[in-house]
Amino acid sequence: MLEIKHLHKYFDRFQIVDINLKINREDYFVLLGASGAGKSVLLELIAGITRPDKGSVFMNGNEITFLPVEKRKTGLIFQTPAIFPHLTVKENIAYPLFAAARQMVDSRVRSLAGQTGISHLLNEKPAKLSGGELQRLALARTLASDPLMLLLDEPLSAVDTPMKSSLRGLLRELNREGMPVLHVTHDFEEALALANKMAVIENGRIIQTGTPSEIINQPKSGFAAGFTGEHNFFKAEIRGLSATVKAGSSKKEQFIIHLSEHYDEGTANILIRSNHVIVAKDRAEMSTTNNFLGTITAISPLREGFEICIENGYRFYARITRDSLGKLNLAPGQEVWACFKASAVEVIR
Repeated sequence: MLEIKHLHKYFDRFQIVDINLKINREDYFVLLGASGAGKSVLLELIAGITRPDKGSVFMNGNEITFLPVEKRKTGLIFQTPAIFPHLTVKENIAYPLFAAARQMVDSRVRSLAGQTGISHLLNEKPAKLSGGELQRLALARTLASDPLMLLLDEPLSAVDTPMKSSLRGLLRELNREGMPVLHVTHDFEEALALANKMAVIENGRIIQTGTPSEIINQPKSGFAAGFTGEHNFFKAEIRGLSATVKAGSSKKEQFIIHLSEHYDEGTANILIRSNHVIVAKDRAEMSTTNNFLGTITAISPLREGFEICIENGYRFYARITRDSLGKLNLAPGQEVWACFKASAVEVIR
């Protein structure tokens, strides 16, 4: 369907570097990244708004790298939809159909309005619509141009929470009906709710591609791990049953993590999920292999319990229940142990 090969774009202070992606007809593909990572620029390169310096873009096997926007058949919807404020909802949807017969236009507009759930708004002006209704209108107008795929740039970020669920349902349904989607977002929860395939972009580079499960369970960088809510991610040097992590430039700023099995020696990524880290006031209470003394610098509420940040030149994060927080009587400034078993250490290469 859509294939991107070795795409590059150079700006004064930013670069899109060697992007390679393949999106099939059945895919709801989510590109996940922080603000400024290059998500929107990549969509503009695919849509033809921006031209690449190197590389190729193919749609259904045909190269479209340098085709004008109107000949690409890609439906790009921005975070803030570009709706004509002086036209009614009906007139906005009908705009791409200006060359068609009036009877066909009326029928197509009614069909698209019904499909996107805005039939009752056809005679309204955009000023009276909510954020979610505006996105439905933008979607209906884009579908009127018969795109081969949808390119969505943070389409739900300006939508109220109650509306997000219904819009997600609409987008999933369009995809099930055969519309491939490339959706960029910084919202990990949104990505999980929609994607069957995902990629993570950081500083203009794709750093990981896979299913949502693969991204969650095998993050390839601290950035990707951070999106899953995991922060205990370290680059380490593997030797035997130990991993040496450099927290700083001096030997004093190194620490050893004990492993439960032998891995190939060399550089690797180490992940310890925060729900596997135990917080203790007394090391003698613990039978764990890895025990690090530090000071609590932050206690942050989560949906379920709290996240504790323990720091001593490096940081470990632990998740604990509300009951555990009360029983241990924990507070910032206290000295505690961060403890975890060798079997809890994941080595990722």
